[in-house]
Amino acid sequence: MKIRTYVAVICAAAGMWAIGPLPATAEPLDKRSPQIAAGNEEDEYQGLPPGKGRDEVFGICGACHSLKLVTQQGLSRDRWDYVLHYMVEEQEMPELDKEMTGLILDYLTKFSGPNRKARSMQK
Repeated sequence: MKIRTYVAVICAAAGMWAIGPLPATAEPLDKRSPQIAAGNEEDEYQGLPPGKGRDEVFGICGACHSLKLVTQQGLSRDRWDYVLHYMVEEQEMPELDKEMTGLILDYLTKFSGPNRKARSMQK
């Protein structure tokens, strides 16, 4: 099973567990968010920039909270590492293997690290 599929399954299960089924009156996704329905990747990933590790960050971090919370942090790699360990130890996040941890830390450091604002201004 591909990582993206695996992450999507975990997110769907976590989301359904956390909020339960949608009410019968809920609008279809395409009526609430035309950008997502049209396949706008930026909206689909809640603003996470493309890069190696984005799917994993989207699935692992986004399973419990807004990704805006992630992208605004601006933490160093050491601080992101601390946050991941804290999430496992104190917030019941599933433990990640060394390879997955490295991939997520690389992505977070690059796109949500201390230099994130300077990088976004270069676009």
